[in-house]
Amino acid sequence: MRSFLRTLVCLPAALGLIAQEPLPPIQVSVPEPRTLDLRQADAAALLPGEHRDPARLEAVARAWRPLLQPIDTAPGIRLLLPAGPERLQLLLAASQALRARNPKVRIYVAFQPELGPVMDELAWGAVDGGVLLPSDLGADGARWRGLLTQAQNAFPGRPWFLWVPADPGALTAQLLGDGGRLILPANGPGAALAQELPPGYTEVEGGLGDLTLRKGSGGAAYRRIFRDGTWVPAPLPADRHEVQVQGQELYDLGGLLARMRATQLRDKSAIRTAQATVDVNLHIQSEGGAGDLGFRFQGFEKVGTPEELLRKEVRFNGVRANLSESAQLPILESRTSAAPPIALTLTERYRYADGGPAGAGKRRVRFKPVDDDPLLFEGELTVDEGSGRILHEQSQRSNLPGLVRSERRELSYGEPAPGLWRVMRIHTAERWIVSGGTVQVLRDLEYRGFSINDAGYDEALASARAGQGSILQNTPDGYRYFVKQADGSRKLESKASSRVKGVGGMILIQPGGDPPVAPLGGYLFSDFNALDRGIQYSLFTAAVFNMGSLLVPRALLDLDLSLAGTLSLLGGTERPVKDGKQLDVDGVQRRSQNLELGLGHDLGAGFRVELKAQLTHDAFSDPREDKYKTQGFLNPPSGLTHLGGAALSWQYEGFHLQGSYLKGSRPEGSYGAPGAIQAVPNEGRLVRWDTRAMFDRQLGHGIWFSAHAGRAGGEGFDRFQPLSFEGRVSGIKPYAVVADRMTYGGFDVAFPTGPNLRLTLGLDHGQAHSLTDLKTYGFSGLKVAGDLPGFWWFTTIRVDLGAGLQSDVKGVKTVNGSIAFLHLF
Repeated sequence: MRSFLRTLVCLPAALGLIAQEPLPPIQVSVPEPRTLDLRQADAAALLPGEHRDPARLEAVARAWRPLLQPIDTAPGIRLLLPAGPERLQLLLAASQALRARNPKVRIYVAFQPELGPVMDELAWGAVDGGVLLPSDLGADGARWRGLLTQAQNAFPGRPWFLWVPADPGALTAQLLGDGGRLILPANGPGAALAQELPPGYTEVEGGLGDLTLRKGSGGAAYRRIFRDGTWVPAPLPADRHEVQVQGQELYDLGGLLARMRATQLRDKSAIRTAQATVDVNLHIQSEGGAGDLGFRFQGFEKVGTPEELLRKEVRFNGVRANLSESAQLPILESRTSAAPPIALTLTERYRYADGGPAGAGKRRVRFKPVDDDPLLFEGELTVDEGSGRILHEQSQRSNLPGLVRSERRELSYGEPAPGLWRVMRIHTAERWIVSGGTVQVLRDLEYRGFSINDAGYDEALASARAGQGSILQNTPDGYRYFVKQADGSRKLESKASSRVKGVGGMILIQPGGDPPVAPLGGYLFSDFNALDRGIQYSLFTAAVFNMGSLLVPRALLDLDLSLAGTLSLLGGTERPVKDGKQLDVDGVQRRSQNLELGLGHDLGAGFRVELKAQLTHDAFSDPREDKYKTQGFLNPPSGLTHLGGAALSWQYEGFHLQGSYLKGSRPEGSYGAPGAIQAVPNEGRLVRWDTRAMFDRQLGHGIWFSAHAGRAGGEGFDRFQPLSFEGRVSGIKPYAVVADRMTYGGFDVAFPTGPNLRLTLGLDHGQAHSLTDLKTYGFSGLKVAGDLPGFWWFTTIRVDLGAGLQSDVKGVKTVNGSIAFLHLF
């Protein structure tokens, strides 16, 4: 049967298609095609069966006549097909019967989203395309591109023709660039454009309001842009098809692109189903250090349906988390960042240019978007010229909305089974905007352990959906949770999950503090996309210690607004340092509250500038420890210290450079012991500057190395406004000396020691210039951090400790840090 249909259909269909002139990309006032509804047809009567039986063939011809006579003279026919196994055979038989009666008839498949995809070259060759009628599209033009994409996924081998109910305006170029062909109503700007269009201009490059049409590969071009409600001429873009090579002819990029499209369709149709293990790992490089978040999924892919990922494991810093299988962690990604590349659809939303040879039998193909849509990539493909298969892609995009501002990515392709070709690994380097600055994130997505076209696929997917595990579905807008409902079914969430809630306990270790060891219980709540506008906020409250942050992207004149603050009832006693020793007199207790505000803007190429304001309220009082109290000591004036200035940072490939300059004032007044009263220096005026360099790189086998160095200084410092060692040298009390200049640096190594522990060890060293005696003192500290799997109710356990190793000042070495127990839900 199949060999007969191949012969019966392909020859007459091919001759008919060759004889017809190609349709222009835009047509006007063309009548809708007539419908041939075969959904209830008797397939046994319409299919030829044994082609050597003349009586049988005559009976089939008689069965077709009453169906075809009413539409004999129609120039276009729309086929409605049944859902059963006879669907393909009926399509091929209908095509043969229609072309036998009218060789010039245009045959289209109808839009039937309830049916599965058709991934068969015989079907693609038997028709002229698909059709979306006004009844399919509806009146909302914002939905038309999504419907076109859905139709193309269901029947990708031929163009889809859209009988739009109204002129799309600037959207015309996008629909054409997405691969659609338009039939427009009369008297609109699109109709006027169609009348101007010379014949033979069928190659399309389209973006929003920007349309370029070409006549054949490397032929003449014609460009129009949409302005003030009409399509007007515009200068042509740079030629996409030519590259100058000494002594060689111009390269036929058009031919290579056609081969790439055909190969993609063949490879796509060869993989009906695929199961694989999918590992997703994020390495987050921030100013405060690095961390890792990992996921393991069981992936399910079926032609024409979205990819689904069943979560099998979550790892915090390489250690498996104790997390319920139904818990839904937020999806942190740029839109479609982890999806297969849009460039591989080879739609004409892009312009392509020859990039020259990439080795023996390989070619570089450069691409960039036609319009300024920030969600589209610009980059380069490496293509095997013989097969048309894409071997590698490098691409990037910037100025993205939401959490992820820019990303660069590399995609590698391979052959998981003989004759099958697909994406195997995706690596992205991303810049995330957060309160207080930016962080770099390295994301790796890898597919392995494939099972291709397995007979048990449907059963395995049904079992995954029936279970309680979290499932993600890959949509055009990124990953969404496929949520289990009370009745056992699953429903796709309307927007990406972005919230995190958790509770936990913390043991805060701060010798010299009040108290020196504080057990705390707290509640964590955060959202990475509040109000669906990319707004981020987080709040941690433990009653006596609270901290929060807020980021509003592009809140004012394209500037990002950020706020971060702490509210604490905890305090500690500070003692002076003299002649290299910490004294047991003149103790003062301090409690501080902080608020930081920023207005930031990305400058491009990894640079970011931020206007900053820092507000700190210090409350000074007598120490609780009588042994540190001096009778008659005048405490410094409590009140608000405010600083303002700017910061500049740059990030690239694990490097992070930043510098800041702040200027402000503190409360004026005096302080000191009787007979040694002194005024606040510089009448309260303050200047602070800081420069810092950081580097982070993977050494292999799960080992990460990071290093940092910096220098800080300023004016107006004294005992109560010195430079702090906090965050610079581990295990040293924050205000060990009254310093006005400080140089510091260190390194950390994080390595897995087993499935239940990830250990980080680091060394810090700093040198501080003392205002008290104008000497420079050295300090060294050890950093120890460990991640442990959660037990009982807790998701994960994190230990962060610092231990002073060496100090030129006695009494300032300490052991401080925290032990955190976190439960996420």
